[in-house]
This record gives sequence, structure tokens and C-alpha cells, in this order.
Amino acid sequence: MPIAVTARINTCLFLLLLIAVSSVTADEPNTSVERRADSALLPFALYRTPAVPTPTESDRAKTCLALEREMTELVPQTYSYKPDFYNDPYQGAAVWIGTTLFQEAYALSAFAGFLQFRENGRMISAEERIEVLRHLKAQNRCFET
Repeated sequence: MPIAVTARINTCLFLLLLIAVSSVTADEPNTSVERRADSALLPFALYRTPAVPTPTESDRAKTCLALEREMTELVPQTYSYKPDFYNDPYQGAAVWIGTTLFQEAYALSAFAGFLQFRENGRMISAEERIEVLRHLKAQNRCFET
């Protein structure tokens, strides 16, 4: 395959990845996006900003035991078993194959980054929900008994 065709394919894959990431970021309901002068060109925030989640009325009606149970159910969602870039054997294989055989193997690194982005979103939303429940437990004075 000619180098020009390979470069076009890689560029198209990169643009598709950017579109997918931007749509996922824009649809994330738990993030607060502020439009500042430095990010006015982007339709989404590159980095997340501190979110101030507000509890619903059904959350406020829960007992201390119900709040604790929900927090216990959410804690495993804050764990990640995906290895980081340098400890991931698939990344090493992708770099080696991309360097020696064909460059399309580098797409695995981009896909792994996308998966890490989604996993971070899952963990962040669980952590934010746990934080809301902790504040409710403090407001209900569940720690005093």
C-alpha cells in the first residue's frame, strides 16, 4: 500500500476518533462545562471541571442504612483493572508491530486511550455519586450514633 494512502487512512481514523470522543464528552451529564475565552473554539471541555452535584428529593428521603448500602454498591465501580500504558502488554505489542511491520498497529494505542477515557468517566461518575451520598450522610448526622 502506498505511503500516501496509509497516511490518509491514519488521518481518517484519527478524525473519527476525535469525533467519537467529542460526542461522548458532550453527552456526559455529570460534568459541568464552562465556556471560557481560552476554550471558546472547542464545543467541549478538554479537562473536567469540578462538578457540584445536587441530591434529588428521593435521595434526601433515604435512611442512613440505605445511603450506606448504595455507597457500598458503588465502591467497586471506582476500581480499575486496566493496566497503564507502560504495563500493558498490548501496548508493547502495538508499538513493536507498528514500528517493524505496519503502522496501522498504532491504532491499538489510540483505541486503548479511548477505552481508558471511558473507564475514567465511569469511575468519576461513581466517585461523584459517592460524594453526594457522603454529604447526605453528614447532613442526616448518620455518623453521630
